[in-house]
Amino acid sequence: SSAALRMLVSLKAKYSPGLAPYHKPGRSSGDKSRRFLPGPLRPKSQSIQSLPYRAAAITLFALARRGRRGPMPTCRLELMGIHDSSGYQRHARGLLQKAQSAGVLSGLNIPNKKPGEPLIEWAGILVKELPGVEVTVHYSLKHQRSSNSAEAFHEWCMDAARVGVRRVLLVTGPNGPRHDAVRVLQQLGRPVSGLRYGVAFNACLPSEAAREAERQRLVQKLRTGVVQDVWLNTGVDEDLLREGIQFVRETSTRLGVQVELFASAMLPSVAQLQQMRERPWNGVQFSEEFLSSLRGMAQATSKALDVFRDNGVEPIVESKVRTSTDLSKLSAILDNDTTTLHALIDEESPPASAEREKQEITKNKVPEGALGLRRPPKQVEVAELQRFPPVKRRWGNGRPDV
Repeated sequence: SSAALRMLVSLKAKYSPGLAPYHKPGRSSGDKSRRFLPGPLRPKSQSIQSLPYRAAAITLFALARRGRRGPMPTCRLELMGIHDSSGYQRHARGLLQKAQSAGVLSGLNIPNKKPGEPLIEWAGILVKELPGVEVTVHYSLKHQRSSNSAEAFHEWCMDAARVGVRRVLLVTGPNGPRHDAVRVLQQLGRPVSGLRYGVAFNACLPSEAAREAERQRLVQKLRTGVVQDVWLNTGVDEDLLREGIQFVRETSTRLGVQVELFASAMLPSVAQLQQMRERPWNGVQFSEEFLSSLRGMAQATSKALDVFRDNGVEPIVESKVRTSTDLSKLSAILDNDTTTLHALIDEESPPASAEREKQEITKNKVPEGALGLRRPPKQVEVAELQRFPPVKRRWGNGRPDV
């Protein structure tokens, strides 16, 4: 508003120039885990930060980021691994407020991972604790069984809108019901006012036949006239991501539908890399670079983020962000600051010795001509030991359509 702009202009001169690093009392100045958080930005003439000054400080920090690097790099966070209301409240009052202050958070997504989850209650907690942060809730037909799926979904959407939810993501889910997302959208009728409806789209399925089937399902969803958001599943194949984004843009234009695009990415961590090597999600396929090491995971993710940035697609991070170090890694990967990101990664999992690395590479070599396969070309220079066991693919029997 004009009043807010006048306040910012009047306060700007009172703040020290630059972006001061933030440090809690007792923390050493070399602590890398807090380097991306905004400084206190306290007025020189004021000893206590009031709420208006704090709000102005956060806004000024975001404006400084935008002026320094062009469009401000932000993302949405999917709140993975939180299973009760007290956990949502603690997380909202803790790290999520820091992420909001750091200027990297544009929204929050609540996944639907099992039946009976109080999704509306969790959304209400986030809306209350983090005003101004857009909340999206996922609705999985696999976990929300009903004799009348369309009517149940419509009633749920009305409850979600009443607590302040702004977007919903409707998915069928692996091995979901025959009355899938396409049928529910076709039978939905008039959507709830003020609520944006989204669907998932997997652009990186392993075969062309699977990708073509996924494209046709998306066309059916868009033809209902209800869909306003398209959420791309996790993937790091740059060519397939570009093709998928282009297909969504062209199809929505042809059908006269205006949609916003979002795309999933992952934050490099030992736990998630191990999971993707041993128990990859259904329908998700990653490159050898991604699976090779933490640095490889970071490099592949950065390339995918470049594709999103070039095409105006907002990323959603499907990883647990629990600590200030996680927040620093998130800010570094959004800023494409590889030096800081690698330093934080190496603190989490230090590179192995050159001798151990050489032994590992030798052990994993495939003889030329074995099983009719050629020796794969060397794509990237190995920077650290591949510390994980060989990949065990478990694709399962689930359908790729969601």
